[in-house]
Amino acid sequence: MEQKLDQQTLSHILSVTEQLIKETGCQQTTLQMIMDRTGLSKGAIYHYVKSKDELFGKILESYMTTVNHQFHEAVKLSQDNDIRPAIQAIVSSMAERGTSNTIFIYLLSQQHKPNIATMLKELRRSLMELSEAWITIGKEHGAIPAHVDVKAFASMFVTLSYGLRVNQMIADDQLVPQMQDVFLFMINAFQK
Repeated sequence: MEQKLDQQTLSHILSVTEQLIKETGCQQTTLQMIMDRTGLSKGAIYHYVKSKDELFGKILESYMTTVNHQFHEAVKLSQDNDIRPAIQAIVSSMAERGTSNTIFIYLLSQQHKPNIATMLKELRRSLMELSEAWITIGKEHGAIPAHVDVKAFASMFVTLSYGLRVNQMIADDQLVPQMQDVFLFMINAFQK
């Protein structure tokens, strides 16, 4: 029961921090603001993270876990091995999490700090692993051609999704149509 309470507390901290970022941005969100909103002490928050930046990284990790869960749920519900709803789950999830883009751009701007550079590398490694798993499932369901190199496809997906994140921040475009176009482009490119 203790472990579940810890996860609930961490989830609460992440949720409050994400809301503060929506309201004030990453730079202006302070540990004091997080403490005030959560009702937790500095020590209680430091039980989960070492810094505000690590907390931001945990929000991105949580986001990736959610996207992965939504993908797998859509795969379970798909009929006739149609993987398109699962791909749509990834696209929709990425589009609705504007705060993750804000955090991502903020962390990129802080990559000169060794701990943040390490965090960004770990986040990319995790996204590559998830992408490779998604692509493998896509291949198993016939949505992605069998001859496609999983690592190359995943690398292209991660690169394009990072670029789309930056574009969305600058252009304030809708991400869903762009991500759908990216998936179609990538699949078509590998079919030749």
